[in-house]
Amino acid sequence: MTHTQPSFTLFENQPLIGIPFEENGKEVVQYFSEEAQADKAVSEDATQVALRLAGVWGDLSWEEMEQALEKIRHESKPTAPIDDL
Repeated sequence: MTHTQPSFTLFENQPLIGIPFEENGKEVVQYFSEEAQADKAVSEDATQVALRLAGVWGDLSWEEMEQALEKIRHESKPTAPIDDL
C-alpha cells in the first residue's frame, strides 16, 4: 500500500506556521500558511480543551469537593510572611 503525503507550495513571503495539537491521544502538528487560520484553530482547540476540563468535574458533588478543600486548607501549614525588601 502506498501512502502519498500531501504537499503544498508557499510563496517566499508566506509564513509556515506549525502548531502541535493532540488528537486521539497522539501529538500531531497542523500547518497553516495564514495567521488567521492558525489563530482560529488555536482558539477552537482551546475552547474544546476548556469544555473537556469542565466536564471532568461534572460528576462531583459540590458539598464533597468543598469539604475536601476545607480539609486541605486546615491541614496545610500557612506560608511564612514575606519580608519587604
